[in-house]
Amino acid sequence: MKTLVLNSGYEPVRVVSWQKAMILLLTEKAELVKAYDSFVRSAKKAYSRPQIIKLKRYIKSFTAAAGAVTYSRHNVFRRDKYHCQYCNKKLNEKSATIDHIIPKSKGGTDTWENTVCACIACNSKKGNRTPEDSQMTLVRKPRRPSLKHALKELMDEFDCEAWGLEGVNGNFEPT
Repeated sequence: MKTLVLNSGYEPVRVVSWQKAMILLLTEKAELVKAYDSFVRSAKKAYSRPQIIKLKRYIKSFTAAAGAVTYSRHNVFRRDKYHCQYCNKKLNEKSATIDHIIPKSKGGTDTWENTVCACIACNSKKGNRTPEDSQMTLVRKPRRPSLKHALKELMDEFDCEAWGLEGVNGNFEPT
């Protein structure tokens, strides 16, 4: 289970484990906005497992300030919505792999434009070749996601509109 962390101005900051979110709540650095239906129990008390928390102090987000989404394996999967970019098969975290369009051995790099989500079968079939050499085509051309698009997907994933948060021109405020 993951927890969405909002800044004090209700803009999304990052997704953390529910355990990290519990630490932020127990140290009173954040407050609970929405909880899952499950509980964490100590010897004397039961705590709601946090789904969305809001930081009490504003934290300047360097990624948001730069207007860019950080490149990472997880963010490539999110960009491609866990779909293989060769056969369009829906994948899960365990079956998804990263494929380099131009293989690293041929000068390819770990960038938004050179990596896609792929199933194990398609990644193996393509091997150490380009899509053209392996006669495979991409479902869509990979590109760097915009910050606005990434924030919207994050808010949709945690169903923020259902409890009164909506995006307004990239600024997220309670309604």
